[in-house]
Amino acid sequence: MIRYIAFLVVSGMLIACPLLAQGQVDKTNTGLRQNLSPGYCDFSFQSGSNSTSLYYCVATNGNITFLSTPGDHSHLFFREGYGICNESPAQAYWDYADAGDSGNWGAATVLKLTATSVVIARTTADGAWTLTQTISLDPNTPAVKIVMALKNNTAMPRVAYLVRYADVDSDGSFLNNFSATTNGAFSWNASIPFGANSGYGLELRNFGQPHFGYLQGFARTVSTGPNPCAFASDSSGSPLTGINGSVALAYVDSVGAKKTKAATIIYRGM
Repeated sequence: MIRYIAFLVVSGMLIACPLLAQGQVDKTNTGLRQNLSPGYCDFSFQSGSNSTSLYYCVATNGNITFLSTPGDHSHLFFREGYGICNESPAQAYWDYADAGDSGNWGAATVLKLTATSVVIARTTADGAWTLTQTISLDPNTPAVKIVMALKNNTAMPRVAYLVRYADVDSDGSFLNNFSATTNGAFSWNASIPFGANSGYGLELRNFGQPHFGYLQGFARTVSTGPNPCAFASDSSGSPLTGINGSVALAYVDSVGAKKTKAATIIYRGM
């Protein structure tokens, strides 16, 4: 939360006094990289250049804490992550980085690290669920691809809700447009006038065939993250314009005893 408040203050300085801020503060990709500390940007990945460039940070807990594409057009700042709901008995677990966490997780474990990917596993404090995330760089799209494999560690089938959330501030702006489809959700700022080459955004989208029977994207009217057991709360049934909102993607299905179900999402620039 402290980092996000600091970003709000910095952005306000940039808007209120651009000439002064230009020499002192830089909220773009290049400027933020100079201040990314351990625990926030534990792993960084980069590919492409100009219109095909992508740069993002991953925290040890498995959050995408910063993302810019293309170039210095940045969209994620400290507030992104995942949630699980155990339907019965109802129990929610989430970690949305600076947007808050439920406090009932064990420590994350880095299972593998390469030049283009990191694999991170984390088990809930009660031992019921393990979420293993394979976060990899797709240089061709370009996109961040996240395979979320959810294992039921108990001896009985359980219904799980698996949620991905992002407080998207498209191109560094807190007021954006939002919409959603069955397959994903997205935030953007339009090019005005059309053809001005000034509009950028970010989409959170399902990739491939998930193991879960239910899939739905949500455009959210608030920037805070959802309770995974009520993932549709604060969502809109129509496009949103000029608000400080967020996006979410939810999966629901029964997971058998000692079994794993997986879903893949991508973050891609618009």
